[in-house]
Amino acid sequence: MKILVVVRHAKSDWGNPDLHDKDRTLNERGKRDAPIIANHFAERHIHPQLLISSTATRAWATAEHFIEACAIPSQSVQKTDDVYEASVRQLLHIVNAIDEKIDVAMLVGHNPGVTELVRYITDDSFSHMPTCGVAIITFTNASTWQEVSKGTGLLSAFLYPKQKSD
Repeated sequence: MKILVVVRHAKSDWGNPDLHDKDRTLNERGKRDAPIIANHFAERHIHPQLLISSTATRAWATAEHFIEACAIPSQSVQKTDDVYEASVRQLLHIVNAIDEKIDVAMLVGHNPGVTELVRYITDDSFSHMPTCGVAIITFTNASTWQEVSKGTGLLSAFLYPKQKSD
């Protein structure tokens, strides 16, 4: 069974208007939330064999916490511009291209793409991926990454920072 873990980057800093969007860093809340959620995810004993991250500073900073918490080896990590500002179609193309030897993959990206991807793949009324949100999708109707398409996945878990503070 294939598992896709979709992560939205942690809360970012809007304090410097001269900074290009791609270069924005995590703000204090993002720096606090990212390791908490990464560790909470790691406690589920789901071990990503591949992590694909946007090259945007805030996404990569978030990904680093998951890499550490899940002990993902560097050769199993990909940074790509293709995830930055990607549409659901572009993100689905990335998922469909994952090597079939991989059973568990993690994608770290941005809204609106990640919310739309989760909604599309699960055919669910999933409305919003908050910052540092983690959607765990299992595929019972797709045995290969190439078969992942509309409605083939099941949202099996959804983690987000406010859930941990409740």
